[in-house]
Amino acid sequence: MERAGPVPRYHNDPATAPRLAGMVRVKEAEPEAEEQALRRARLFVVAIALLVTVCSGALAQLDIEIEGLLSSGRLSGANCKIGYIVIDAGSGMVLAEGGQSADADEQMIPASNMKLLTSAAALAVFGAEYEYETTLSYDEATNTVVVTGSGDPAFGDPKLLHKMGLDPDDVLKIWVDALVEAGVPAGAELIVDDRIFDTQRVHPTWPREQLNRWYCCEVAGLNFHTNYVSVYTYPNAPGEAPRLRLAPPAPWLDTRNRATSVDTGKHTAWAARDFETNKITINGRVRWSTDPVDVTLHDSPTHFAHLLSDRMKQAGIEPSGFRLAGLDEDVAVGKPVHVVRTSIATVLERCNADSYNLYAECLLKGIGNKITGAPGSWANGAAVMRMILLERLGTATGQGIIVADGSGMSRENRVTPRLIAEWLRAVHQDAQMREVFLGSLAAAGNSEGTLRKRFKKIDLGCKVRAKTGYLTGVSAMSGYVTNPQSGRTAIFSIITNEKPNKIPLAWIRQFEEQVVDEIDNSLMPPPPPGSPKRRTVNAGN
Repeated sequence: MERAGPVPRYHNDPATAPRLAGMVRVKEAEPEAEEQALRRARLFVVAIALLVTVCSGALAQLDIEIEGLLSSGRLSGANCKIGYIVIDAGSGMVLAEGGQSADADEQMIPASNMKLLTSAAALAVFGAEYEYETTLSYDEATNTVVVTGSGDPAFGDPKLLHKMGLDPDDVLKIWVDALVEAGVPAGAELIVDDRIFDTQRVHPTWPREQLNRWYCCEVAGLNFHTNYVSVYTYPNAPGEAPRLRLAPPAPWLDTRNRATSVDTGKHTAWAARDFETNKITINGRVRWSTDPVDVTLHDSPTHFAHLLSDRMKQAGIEPSGFRLAGLDEDVAVGKPVHVVRTSIATVLERCNADSYNLYAECLLKGIGNKITGAPGSWANGAAVMRMILLERLGTATGQGIIVADGSGMSRENRVTPRLIAEWLRAVHQDAQMREVFLGSLAAAGNSEGTLRKRFKKIDLGCKVRAKTGYLTGVSAMSGYVTNPQSGRTAIFSIITNEKPNKIPLAWIRQFEEQVVDEIDNSLMPPPPPGSPKRRTVNAGN
């Protein structure tokens, strides 16, 4: 029954107790009514006891079922390390834990499960209402146009812009129009200030052969178009070089076309970029116009300055030159002309649901800058993350983690399944963090996010929000399983390392989904007699 209007709140305050007592008339209960009330109370206690018994049995069974998945399934005897843990989000009680050649306290490579630690640490530092601000300013006294980066990874992100019906060129046009409206003349100097982060834009332990790929882009204090350029290929006559188009257009880039147009066989267009340069080579066979080849860029802040300078020139306000702000330079910022804002919730969702590495690295460097006041770096960001984990989880946490980067691209990261689960519980218990953080995770059954192809053969009764992770030989999945009726939530973390090539990745992922299925079963009431059996993943003996 709903009550219209505010519900009175009574406080245990001696000063107000007499007044409240005088306002409330208490009617003495009739003897029969008292007896009925006692009977109802006894029935309630019995019901609670039965519920506790049923739940305890389900929890004990969960541990047995998960152990059975390893001992009798396809991974039985597999030469790989697997550690897992399941805990109750409310009480923190361990519901199941174990592994194969490892356990919940084994330090393991987490792959993209590292993002769970990075993103939640950033949420703790910045707060749920935080917004990034990338600012375009003009100082009339010095005749300088200044772009001030905030470390926002979403500035000019093509996926986010597409959802708004925009593209990166629209952002540039909006900014140039704002400069024209502000009366900025030709001949101003264009300065990009990206000093919120340090100048180490590539982590030393990232795989060098993958640095030209979109998921391994450089990290800067001013990011645009997620720091890559899209190369579209269009076939000509067989044997000829294909036509190329760059987005955003940047004709000054050194692009070498070594691809060949074909009318038979496979389409194999690919691109390479020379290390620490923007010399891009297009290779392969181009049979048809298809999705673009995305190539990371070196020194994105300078590339953005070139883009903006080019668009200013087209608008008749060509700057006298463009450059990055000096390390110790006192830049006259002047009056803001336009500001682009991005909510922390948007950044967290791209980091976790889409598993975008750039976003995680910007979050890690961002908390380093926020707490230390120095340019954000992998070193001070890692120190801040460890500090937050120690404060929230206790001193034993330091033995469960090694922080190399924020995204999990580095194979130098080490995390235990127990630490991830306890961290997820700490976030779940924090009312100021819980909603935004859970909303950032991929949801089973959604058409977007990293879980969109998972749990296809399972009918889940609970809501599952989780983060996946993958590197060669590594697989991970951690997250929440919530009963939508009772609200009861279980937290799980599963990490596999040292997977031999002969063991299909599909078997590891199947085990992860089986564990979630068993958790789902333990949280849901048993089906009515005669109801159809739920679909589930084949254990695969």
